[in-house]
Amino acid sequence: MNGWRTLLDSGIRAFILSHESEDVSALALKKPPHPDWPMRLILDQIKVRQKAARKIPQWLEIEGIVLPSADLMEQASSWPCALYKASLVSGKNLADLTAGAGIDAFAFTSRFEKVICVERDGESAEILNHNFATLNKQALMKASYKVVHTDAETFIKGTQGTGAFEWVYLDPQRRQGGKTGLYQFSSGSPDVTALMPRLKEVTQNLLVKTSPVLDIARALRELGCVAEVHIVQFEGECKEVLYLLNFEGSVQEPLLRAVSIGESGQASQWFDFTEEEEREAEAVIGLPEAYLYEPGPAFLKSGAFNLMAMRYGMRKLHAHTHLYTSEVAVPDFPGKGYKVLDIRSVKEGTGDIKAAELVLRNFPGTPETLRKKLKLAEGSDFRVFACTLADETKKLIVCKKFQNSYL
Repeated sequence: MNGWRTLLDSGIRAFILSHESEDVSALALKKPPHPDWPMRLILDQIKVRQKAARKIPQWLEIEGIVLPSADLMEQASSWPCALYKASLVSGKNLADLTAGAGIDAFAFTSRFEKVICVERDGESAEILNHNFATLNKQALMKASYKVVHTDAETFIKGTQGTGAFEWVYLDPQRRQGGKTGLYQFSSGSPDVTALMPRLKEVTQNLLVKTSPVLDIARALRELGCVAEVHIVQFEGECKEVLYLLNFEGSVQEPLLRAVSIGESGQASQWFDFTEEEEREAEAVIGLPEAYLYEPGPAFLKSGAFNLMAMRYGMRKLHAHTHLYTSEVAVPDFPGKGYKVLDIRSVKEGTGDIKAAELVLRNFPGTPETLRKKLKLAEGSDFRVFACTLADETKKLIVCKKFQNSYL
């Protein structure tokens, strides 16, 4: 037996399916069912199926699908995020220069006539080609496709003519230390900024996905020509930031959209603005009123701190405390809402509340240290915000949740 194709063996596949919910570390200590089975490969497939159950569970039900390495699956978009991404683009053809596990490319096939999938790792490219052929036999591929084993740089250099693709997609990964997530383009593989001159020749439109860790303002400066930025939130987490570039048009101020999506990839809440609107916005600063609001992670990441207060008719607790307050409940706010129960000093503690979630906003120290000082146990019925208020005092705001819109 040799390579990933051994995973197609009926006996091995049956073993994987019967043990896919088990602890891989414990399985590794057991005697292999057959001495010639590649147990390291088999155990990795079980591990990656457990990851795929969260990312793209429908693939687990398809006979013949072989999942790529656990590292590739960890880097891959979830299916809802892939669907949202695909909804932003369409046309005749798209080149995915960082195909990886193929989840994004699979979503793109519903929006284009042809999708070119470029993958630099030979085995991953073989697996991707096999999986897409399997999906095609099941009539699940909605476009023609081609898998190319090469790196993005070589593929772009070898592309003939100008305007070869309506869209190009890139999801660069960090090089250093094997860590995922992109902190700056120059540390990514591929380096988007280094490819930019050639990209402008082969396409009019570029879609770039980055980790939320990358600073949006910096990305806008380095990329240029950005028409839209989408900060995507799913299941209460900011998952990715998408940059849509148009090399033909003249974009003065890109649209920024913070968006929360559901399982189908459709937007459930969003907040659109430009950087100029945020610069000109003046939030009213005030002390806590009857209700307190915490924006969802993507909405915080967007940086629309003052504009959000203005549009929803709220006050900010402090210029640097990104919490909002109102006297009347605002049920459509893109985040969590709380009923304010009490406002206390750290010295006074949390009173009768002995267990609660604890969050620090514009407040010194760490949650662990403050929790110990307050003798506050973990709990989910109440939330305590330790924060700096408009009058520069540092207080504990004891709250109870009344809306939970981003989980």
